[in-house]
Amino acid sequence: MTNKQEIALITLNPAGYLISKAIEATVNRFTAEAENSSSSTSQLEELALRQEIEARVLKEQARIEQELAIARRIDNAEEVEIEEYYDTSGEGALGLKGDEKGVTVGASGGGKRVVKRIYKFKGYRPAVQDMDADVELIEE
Repeated sequence: MTNKQEIALITLNPAGYLISKAIEATVNRFTAEAENSSSSTSQLEELALRQEIEARVLKEQARIEQELAIARRIDNAEEVEIEEYYDTSGEGALGLKGDEKGVTVGASGGGKRVVKRIYKFKGYRPAVQDMDADVELIEE
């Protein structure tokens, strides 16, 4: 990848770029460790667990960055239309059946989760800063 492509990626999506670089480094480190013949299975399992934890942290950081980007866009839009649908439902059943052949016990369950978020932004309103509040913060 050329420097111009990397600069474009950083500019368009800095959080995504950092996460992709972290994942790339993680994969390279794990691959190098796996290819090392002196590595034991327990060391590789520990490394894999560590990589999984790091991936979860990066995923949460990406979610936070996404929410912050949405919040910034809401602040700068002239008009915002938000539609959110959340539906979480579940059901379960427990049964008992008896006949001449014997007794049968059964259980079943199911659930569904529907989340739909639609954000529509119209216009752009430059952020207005309260200069007096900024001066007070600097003086403190």
